[in-house]
Amino acid sequence: MKRYLFALLFLMFAIELCASEEMQRIDSIVNDITMLRKSYEEKLLYEKEKNIILEQEKRTSQRKIQNLENEIEKLQTLLKNREKQVKKEIVVKEKIKKIVLQSACQDENPFPKLKLKKLEKQSKLHYFKASAFRLKESANIYAGMNTMKVLQKWEKHTSFTSNIKSEKRIKITGYFVNKKWTKATHEMWVDLTDVEQK
Repeated sequence: MKRYLFALLFLMFAIELCASEEMQRIDSIVNDITMLRKSYEEKLLYEKEKNIILEQEKRTSQRKIQNLENEIEKLQTLLKNREKQVKKEIVVKEKIKKIVLQSACQDENPFPKLKLKKLEKQSKLHYFKASAFRLKESANIYAGMNTMKVLQKWEKHTSFTSNIKSEKRIKITGYFVNKKWTKATHEMWVDLTDVEQK
């Protein structure tokens, strides 16, 4: 009987020892689960915060994109308006050119035949063999046969050549610079009264 009692006590002790170890193992598992749950909750919270930040950044970026698209649209409208304005300016300039050209081409003289006859009478030209001439005194050099526009003033004894004259003036076809003859590049006339033949 003692043996049974001893065996029963030993069995109970062994069961209690096993139960104690099992309890420690369960406590360890519970602690591990608690740590894992805490870690998971922390990660979940971090991910939620990260998602919130990303969502805010996304909204900010979308607002920026929308603002840029609006700006692009405004600039495109402005560009179209500017192109229309430039086209209008070009059309207006072309119209002004046409008007100016038309007004420039119109003959303002109401009696052109009478005036032309008068000019023909005044501008009778005489051609002769080319000769050398010189100025009797300082004289004005004119831009045309009938004009009063003075190009320059030449000194007394300045030499030149000619082969054309009108009733009042003689045309300078060339002149001498340092004893070298130079051809006249534009119309130059001098009064006959200031000239003598060499």
